[in-house]
Amino acid sequence: MEQRERDFLKREFAHFYAKHEPNYPHMIESREFGFGFEKKIDFRHKRFNTHEELKKYLVTNVPFFCSYSVAYYTAPEAKPMENKIMMNSDLVFDIDVHDCGKHPDKFVCDECLGRAKADALRLIEEFLVPDFGVAREDLSVNFSGNRGYHVHVNDDRYRGLKGKERAEIVNFLNGIGLDAGIFCEENPKTNSPAWFGKMTRCIKTKLENGEIKTPKRADYIENIERGIWSSIRESTWFHREFEACKKAMAANVDAQVTTDVHRLIRLPGTIHGETGLVAKKVVDLEKFDPLKDAVVAGDEEIEVEVTESVPAFAMKGQEFAEINNKKARLPKYYAVYLIGKNAARLL
Repeated sequence: MEQRERDFLKREFAHFYAKHEPNYPHMIESREFGFGFEKKIDFRHKRFNTHEELKKYLVTNVPFFCSYSVAYYTAPEAKPMENKIMMNSDLVFDIDVHDCGKHPDKFVCDECLGRAKADALRLIEEFLVPDFGVAREDLSVNFSGNRGYHVHVNDDRYRGLKGKERAEIVNFLNGIGLDAGIFCEENPKTNSPAWFGKMTRCIKTKLENGEIKTPKRADYIENIERGIWSSIRESTWFHREFEACKKAMAANVDAQVTTDVHRLIRLPGTIHGETGLVAKKVVDLEKFDPLKDAVVAGDEEIEVEVTESVPAFAMKGQEFAEINNKKARLPKYYAVYLIGKNAARLL
């Protein structure tokens, strides 16, 4: 990105920070902060003792990326890491969607973001609440500002977990080690707990909807309701459908983010420098539309030169046709998005 475009984005972001407060993290004085101007994290080991200090930094320096530690430290500004003296660490899950197949991976679309939302809802509704006993009021969801969501567990029972224990949680969420043979030996029913119930309901639904072609469909459904799997496990389709259900039910969380107790994660209420979208705290995930609700730049049109092929796109309720290396007048919010993606420059 050229300096002219960088200056343009900084002016836009500075205007936002002057008028809006970020979502300040719990115990801000115990968090490590990191900032990016050229990349996502150019430097870290920064400490703020008050909300006012962080607000002043954002307005004065206007970083393109702002992240804070999931960990709580005695001395978050200390180097090297062991000198920080970690107290505990929030449990956080990162859900992103890549390789949609409909466009270059640097861009997103409603389908990409819809899949990320579905994964986040599945994580909460199918795992964290029923299986881990996390109260809904102890969960917070943030749009990352780009292509996914961060789910934070604000529950002291999980803050003391080490990396290995968090890895076990990730394995559970992704169905790692879930064995078809052991599953059948447990004779699960639709109301069985955790993965046993999820998989039973999934296979039963596939039979009821006719997705599994077999003349014994009614018998299999009856056996599932009674928790009898001996005949089902011998069928030609069972292992294929078992793996398909496991893949469909998995939470698809990023293992590296959850297991890294020192991770820096996007601060909600700050702008993502690659998109110009705000990393926003989500109140109603089902109704949230990131390409509408996270847009902060204005509607006035500006002229840009699109420097590569940009796929058709929808933003803030407006449809934009594919653009191929040409000049265009675009609403500022879309121009900011393309400039942040390094796909356009100012004219």
